Amino acid sequence: MKQQVTSPDNKPALSAERFSNPEFARRYAAKHSKMSINFAKKIAEKLFKRNFKQGRILDSGCGPGFTLMELAKKFASSEFYGIDLSDPLLEIANVKNQKEKLDNRVKFLKADVQNIPFPDNYFDFVININMLHLVEEPVKMLNEIERILKPDGFFFITDLRNSILGFLEKEIKSVFTIELAKEIIAKSNLSKGKFSSDLIWWRYQNI
Repeated sequence: MKQQVTSPDNKPALSAERFSNPEFARRYAAKHSKMSINFAKKIAEKLFKRNFKQGRILDSGCGPGFTLMELAKKFASSEFYGIDLSDPLLEIANVKNQKEKLDNRVKFLKADVQNIPFPDNYFDFVININMLHLVEEPVKMLNEIERILKPDGFFFITDLRNSILGFLEKEIKSVFTIELAKEIIAKSNLSKGKFSSDLIWWRYQNI
């Protein structure tokens, strides 16, 4: 039987009930909006330094889509796709996408990050933010990211890290330690990247 990586409380990390709740989705979007935009700005800076000008970009686990839409404003010649399983979060994303008049270049789809509905070698850049601890099979998710990335494609993967700050923030109690995150990455087929961390987040990236 294939081993399933679980959250620290020994329950599957995915909480579908929460993300299908419109009120929870609204609160989640509001709470994470500033963080999402800040990630977009940091990612854009890294891509500019790598002379990335245009391509096909996926946010795997896009939530309300704020990161993707912010990037779309900075890379006007690129195609953007966001996938998520939460209908309420995708509704928030689509409403804002139309309001920002980005829906000709930014598409949000209901899909599982563990079974990404795109062909091999399709994307130039894949983003994965705050997802590793939410999915039932994180290794499978990382393998899917590697599959749909072009051989010379970029990826940016980040998640909260389990730390003493869990006493202040409930979400931090449910995430992986740095050691376990590294172990999960090592078990996957993901290309070589650089691992780094700070007090709140860890990152694995090749940009």
